[in-house]
Amino acid sequence: MGSLNTYNYYQMALPSIANTKYDSHKKSELKNLYKDMVKLNQSKPFYKLSLSKETRDYVIGIKEAAMELKTSSSFLSEDSDPDSRKMMVNTDQPGNLSVSLLSDEYESMPTEISMSIDQLAATQRNEGKLVPSNSASVPVGKHYINIEKGGSEYQFEIDTKQGETNLHILRRLATSVNSNDIGVSARVMESGTSARLQLEAKDSGLGELDQGLQFQVKGPDDAGMVEYFGLNEVTTYPQNARFTLNGTEQTASSNNISINNGIGIELNHVTSEEAHIKLANDNSALLDDVDDFVHYYNNLVDLAHKVDDNPNGSQKLLRDLGTITRRFRNDLESSGLTLNEDGYLEKDDALLVQSTENGQVQELFQQLSDFKNAVHHATDRITLNPMEYVDKTVVSYPNTQRNFPNPYMPSMYSGMFYNSYV
Repeated sequence: MGSLNTYNYYQMALPSIANTKYDSHKKSELKNLYKDMVKLNQSKPFYKLSLSKETRDYVIGIKEAAMELKTSSSFLSEDSDPDSRKMMVNTDQPGNLSVSLLSDEYESMPTEISMSIDQLAATQRNEGKLVPSNSASVPVGKHYINIEKGGSEYQFEIDTKQGETNLHILRRLATSVNSNDIGVSARVMESGTSARLQLEAKDSGLGELDQGLQFQVKGPDDAGMVEYFGLNEVTTYPQNARFTLNGTEQTASSNNISINNGIGIELNHVTSEEAHIKLANDNSALLDDVDDFVHYYNNLVDLAHKVDDNPNGSQKLLRDLGTITRRFRNDLESSGLTLNEDGYLEKDDALLVQSTENGQVQELFQQLSDFKNAVHHATDRITLNPMEYVDKTVVSYPNTQRNFPNPYMPSMYSGMFYNSYV
């Protein structure tokens, strides 16, 4: 009945736990876990204890914290594996260029690139004349506008009506250009009581027309709509990007380039001095895992310091945790993790970053390391029998001559044998 009360309290009062891949087990593993629980109870005395609200909070808390601590160390081991390493790319001039990884084929990427940007790529832009928005200046009838782009010529017909304003005609023309998707975008720009039409190439870089133009606007005569709205007036000429890459001068039609299809570089500003781009290990996931490990370890220490209802059990929990960290104290400190006088782990962020770069953290938490094994043994012990850390009164000791497993004990003595926990 006591274990049922504990279970019901947990279900009603505590939030559900997010399962990870480390919380899934094979049937054989669950059988072995049950056997371990039965074997544990076979050698334990029969005792009675108070299942007060505080005790239930405490027992469930240490079991949960121990499970989370074991899971966090498993993720640390996974991210410490050199075969699953991830890389990152950065630059010392993030304001002038942006860098990103386009692939995880790191072997084909250079580890360091030097670069200077002499000129950015630009698009062609034609800004028409400002005309009165509400005037009906264009003669009634059909008007034709031709735009030459990419070896093709596109014709647009505008049939103006009596009293139709300049603004309305510009909007119709912009809609017609944009809906045909010819590689030129049109936008009506209003300024007070005046308006103009802006035409801009969608792609940057030099084009195939005279003076490197991307497009050219023509009309059937010099007195038509093209001339009236000034649509053939180029205000910004297209140009290619010019830059030096590892000492070699190069050009590109776009400000977005790639190196070996692996490193993407976006050119933002002309540089006054050489910029450097480096490929390095991405240790952000590892540092996040260390944060989780420290959090869950300290969570257990917090519970161990709650001695009001379980002074002896809490001290035992604190001692068991201390046996892990004291044994590996030097390794932890060289990795940026120190143990304070109250038993809590503290981080030296600068040293922690340095130790991830030189591999000390990875060595500490690698799959078969002594430290990881010690953490797992301790957390398995706590998870299997959190009642070990509760003050209780012994009623009778087991019969050492004829000691048989008691299948009705495990859920009580081994701390809620449930599936995480349902």
